[in-house]
Amino acid sequence: ALSRAVCFSSMISLMFAHVLIQTFTCALLAATNTNLLVVYLSADMALFILYKIARKDFYYYVNLSGFLRVMFSVVHRFSVKTLANFTMLMQFRNPCELGGLPYIFSLFISFAASFVSSSLYLSHYNEGEGDTTKLSDDTLKTILASLYSVWFLSSVTFIAVIKREYLHTFFSLETASDFSKRFYLDLREDQEETKGAMLSYHCDVYKEWGDELIKPWTSKNWSRWEEEKPMWFRDAWIENVPNTYIPYDWRVKYNKTKGRVDPQMRRRSSMQQVKTLLGVEEGK
Repeated sequence: ALSRAVCFSSMISLMFAHVLIQTFTCALLAATNTNLLVVYLSADMALFILYKIARKDFYYYVNLSGFLRVMFSVVHRFSVKTLANFTMLMQFRNPCELGGLPYIFSLFISFAASFVSSSLYLSHYNEGEGDTTKLSDDTLKTILASLYSVWFLSSVTFIAVIKREYLHTFFSLETASDFSKRFYLDLREDQEETKGAMLSYHCDVYKEWGDELIKPWTSKNWSRWEEEKPMWFRDAWIENVPNTYIPYDWRVKYNKTKGRVDPQMRRRSSMQQVKTLLGVEEGK
């Protein structure tokens, strides 16, 4: 319990120091020249986007297509990167978001930028009429030294007490596809609903390994699912499954019947769901 409390406290203080360093950096750049702030934030974002594109990991795993998928991915990547820069939430090291190594790289970029921003501020900031008083060299050094000290001590403490099996996640190069494959392989045979949920994501997430792992699983169990009809085995889920993952005989049957069930039955099922939500009992 003590180690957990120390780990949590060091994580909070580390996040606190990082946020102050990042905020102070942006304030110094904005005070010196707003164009410098724009260049810094744009360059940082561009490096992240180029990394994601180079790793073929830019598109988010949500099952969208076309222009909508592009726009959703752009907005999401920009939002997550901005939030990570100004909050340092460790959940963003998830491979589906920033990823481990890009997360750590962002921290050190912020750290390095604070040196550059303070140097630019001292050499290029000019006090004009009505402007605030320029911070002295000693004041800047005191502020930054204090923040660096908290950052360094918190980092050392956090690394010392964190569970060893989690440490590699801060340096991981896993993509969303790699992470999904590892997650899938860790599932037990009886966790069918969780396995099936993988097919509700965009096919880019599993296309590199799906033929090897998911296709044999669906081919082996499809007939049993049709017979047992588990709760998760519904038309909406089937529509997300690539045709090649559906056994040929069932694929032919679906084509002939224009779907898994008769349209009239689907309508009755939908009405029953509405009645259930409204609390209307059967036969009333």
